[in-house]
Amino acid sequence: MLNFSRFFLLLALLSTHVLKAGQKDSLFVHYFENPPFSYSEGTELKGIEIDILNEYVNWLKLKKNISLKVGYKGYTDFEVFLNNVKTADKSTFGLGTLTINQERKKELDFTSPVLKNVAFCITNGHAPDVKVKTKTELLKVFGNMTAITIPNSSLNGYVLEIKKLYVPELKISYQANPQKILDEISKNVLQFGYVDAVSFWVYLKKNPGRFLKMQKALSQSKEELAFVLPKGSEHTQLFNEFFEGPNGFKFSKHYRSILEKHLGSYMTQNMAIY
Repeated sequence: MLNFSRFFLLLALLSTHVLKAGQKDSLFVHYFENPPFSYSEGTELKGIEIDILNEYVNWLKLKKNISLKVGYKGYTDFEVFLNNVKTADKSTFGLGTLTINQERKKELDFTSPVLKNVAFCITNGHAPDVKVKTKTELLKVFGNMTAITIPNSSLNGYVLEIKKLYVPELKISYQANPQKILDEISKNVLQFGYVDAVSFWVYLKKNPGRFLKMQKALSQSKEELAFVLPKGSEHTQLFNEFFEGPNGFKFSKHYRSILEKHLGSYMTQNMAIY
């Protein structure tokens, strides 16, 4: 008679994936198209997150004798990207400028933070200024507006906070990425939304004629950005050793040079993890 307990133990051992020195393996990278973090330019992949991940792959080969064949898949819809990482094989990385939060930790592993971030509240340049963060002021400015946001993002959390605490009747609509949010706001004085500081900076460089402004009283500066992985991935611990262990990558000149290449020195000062 088949011993089921032994059968399932054997099955578990066979299905357990362990990275070992001298082994060749695959790494599947899902990335959210969001310059300058991760993006494609023709057939070439570029961005801060892509460069850091490449350094991690090199570190595995040099320090751990683990060689990885890396495959990439890009997304322009944040929600689709996030859901696919959650259900992916454990040999998977997600690059999506994701904010570390407790709710997401229930379904995903986060690496150590790779960047700091500020989220800006953006309105059309013709909209009135929010002078102070009070219910009276926000009702006056946003009472007739529609907030545009990305589902299941930290940016959406800031919009929901405004609705809950200040503008109970706030209308909300959704877009798939920051560029589309800013496109909509630039066309309509009755729309606003949150975007990452870098996304706003990149957008203005590409679209210098768009009339947009930051509502400084509503900026959020408590974010840290990390990579995400399916729960239980061995790469979580390995990446953390690479990035913040003794002589970790975040302490290196090369880390800062990657940021400066994509952001310039001023933004690097504000976003580098120390």
